[in-house]
Amino acid sequence: MAIQEQISVSFNKTERSGIRWMMAFYDTLVYILCWWVFLVLHPSVKDGISMPSALVYLAIGYVLFFGMRLLRKAYKQIWRYGSIQAFSKELEATILAGILLVPAGMIIGECMPVEDLPFTSLASFTMLYIVICIAARFAYYHLYYAAKKDTKFACVVRKMLAFFARVDFDSQIPGATLPFGLYTAQEPAGPINELLSVIDKFAIRGKVAYIEQMNKGYINRTYYVETLSERGHVHKYTLQRVNTNVFPDVDALMDNFKLTTEHLYGRLHLPGQHVRGTCHSLRQTKDGKDYLKDESGCWRMLTYFDNVYSVDLPESTEQFYYAGVAFGNFIAEMADIKAEDVKITIPNFHDTLSRYENLEKSIEKDPLGRVGQVLPEIEFVRARADRYGMISKALESGEIPTRICHNDCNLNNILFDVNTKLPVAVIDLDTVMPSSALYDFGDSIRVGTNAANDDEKDLSKVFCNLELYEAYARGYLTACGKMLTKKELELLPYAALIITSEDGIRFLMDHIDGDTYFNIFYPGQNLDRARTQLKLVEDMEKKLPQIEQILHKIYEELGLDV
Repeated sequence: MAIQEQISVSFNKTERSGIRWMMAFYDTLVYILCWWVFLVLHPSVKDGISMPSALVYLAIGYVLFFGMRLLRKAYKQIWRYGSIQAFSKELEATILAGILLVPAGMIIGECMPVEDLPFTSLASFTMLYIVICIAARFAYYHLYYAAKKDTKFACVVRKMLAFFARVDFDSQIPGATLPFGLYTAQEPAGPINELLSVIDKFAIRGKVAYIEQMNKGYINRTYYVETLSERGHVHKYTLQRVNTNVFPDVDALMDNFKLTTEHLYGRLHLPGQHVRGTCHSLRQTKDGKDYLKDESGCWRMLTYFDNVYSVDLPESTEQFYYAGVAFGNFIAEMADIKAEDVKITIPNFHDTLSRYENLEKSIEKDPLGRVGQVLPEIEFVRARADRYGMISKALESGEIPTRICHNDCNLNNILFDVNTKLPVAVIDLDTVMPSSALYDFGDSIRVGTNAANDDEKDLSKVFCNLELYEAYARGYLTACGKMLTKKELELLPYAALIITSEDGIRFLMDHIDGDTYFNIFYPGQNLDRARTQLKLVEDMEKKLPQIEQILHKIYEELGLDV
């Protein structure tokens, strides 16, 4: 049974933010209790220090203890309740802060107008706090396991822990907690259960705690997956169901994917990259395969990039410049791979003339009777047919070189760091094939310089932003301009025109054929996409002289031979 195409429910989502605040709140209570016990047990200290001074030491200690926990990311993980090892990182942070408290307290006594707290008093408080923290964790440990017994006392403890610690005793998932606020538990939906069966066949760590469909991308179905290990560590993955209608030869697809990711690992450097690398890597199945094929389809598990985001449209010219740098670096680093080593997964993918010929065939067949609705669009496309072979014919004749290209250089195929706003990774590598760098450049311009979304109904919002055009071109050519030939640079002004026409043709053809290629989220979306592309072509044609001036200025600045 095939898994349903739309998953709109999440699965046992751990309320992490609420749990972390709750843990910090309880730790604060323990800390205040320790100071109170300390003053009671040390009357000499109580008699020798005023309340304002005691509050100063309390505040300094609090900053140290909780600052160290934040630095050590003690609250970042969601620990499994009941396992004393789960609190090891927090205990480590507590010990480090306690060591720092002793010299800090002595410095405070020297530098601030407060009563001096002796070394022995500071050390004894530190030991008291650490001991009470450990005791509290051990007490919780025994309460947790006592609550699992079939006794009246266990029932009381279960209710207490459910209320005060949000422990979900009914869940089989490590670390599962009850959400805060009003909540009605629901059984996982059928499609979720089927996804769980798929995920279980991959060699990943932990048990599934959360699944969410990511409604981005036109081709494959993509899901965000979180798992929790026995010790409560959160692991994140990307699960994809490969669209075998688009990629019938999954073996060839995955061979290309693996070749690309392994080649780029450690080679592709991006301005904001994380330690994980700059492209996804594969997680194999439990039987050592790169992807899973069963009755529900073909699946692959990828690494997940955290603390990143993607955009459909540039947020600034600087961001688009760095996007140009990212895709330019990509094609430069792929230059070492031989074209014959990369398999063609979609024949004539960026052959605009071939796309146009296929559109004419679809028009002739008219399988759903939609041609009559799109006659103005068809006329627009036909009027520009003499332009569609400029790049493909130059490739065939050898005037421009065949390169290993990304072939889907949408801006949303770059992940940006949430803090630095710099490119972290290049993703969606399914279309990596031999092609022309002109197509990659033109595709980014098509998406990024358009002021509107790709399915914008109000065509007055659709135009080519030349400021963004110049920013991307400068970034792209800075990264890979030196490797481009004179003929490639001569054709570059036409690249965006050609690829934008191609995408308009593809969307129009898919609308006529019945929306069999691109994912749509409402009826007629492919037609809206086609109209947007064709309006953009019209605006680019008007601005072609300005585009040529922009590019030639960059050529001169970078010393490129034209």
